[in-house]
Formats: sequence, structure tokens, C-alpha cells
Amino acid sequence: MKKFDDSIPIYLQIKEEIENAVIKGTLKEDEAIPSIRVLAQQYRLNPQTISSAFSELLNENILFKKRGIGMFVQNGAKKILIKKKQIEFRENIFQTILQKGKTINISKDEMIDTINKFFEENK
Repeated sequence: MKKFDDSIPIYLQIKEEIENAVIKGTLKEDEAIPSIRVLAQQYRLNPQTISSAFSELLNENILFKKRGIGMFVQNGAKKILIKKKQIEFRENIFQTILQKGKTINISKDEMIDTINKFFEENK
């Protein structure tokens, strides 16, 4: 059974898991995703928790509903999610890293060298 982080609402963790599956290609565009009932049983959660995650994904045009059939990954969802994650990275994660580096007196050149080294080693 999946272990959830107590500091983040579970429905957001489920949402994130679905988003990551779309980005990685585990869930493909136009592909059906497991039903609320199936996921609720799989994770041993209240179906309303799964429904909340699905609602957000529907509102963000990541999923769409085929009446009587189920939920599917929207065409273009991967592109939408990658763009969203890039913005989150730049505005949150990267800013935090840069601020921490500045706080401990890591120069701009040292940061750039570290980034360049990382990309060279991880081609």
C-alpha cells in the first residue's frame, strides 16, 4: 500500500501521481484511467478523496469524462503539465535553491558552474 505524506492533502498526492504518470507516458493521451472505485480500493481510500483529485484534473483539462464510459487523459495534457511543472520549478524550487546559495555566499559563477557540470554529467 502507498504511504502518503501527512503534510499534504491525500487528494493532491493522488493528483500529482496521475500528473506524473501522464508526463512519464505511463498514462497516454486518450487513454482511460482507472475508475474512482478501482483507485479507492487500490489505495484503500474513501472514493471522495479520489473524486476530489479527478475534479481538479478535469478543471485543469488534464482529464475528460466520457459519459457512461469513464475518465480519459485529454489530448495535449502532457504538454500542459510539462509547462505547469516548468513554471512551478522556476518560480518555487529554483528560486529557493538560488536564495539558499546566495545566503551561504555561493557566487553566481559557482552556481552556473555547478549547473553546467550537472548537465555535462547527465547528458
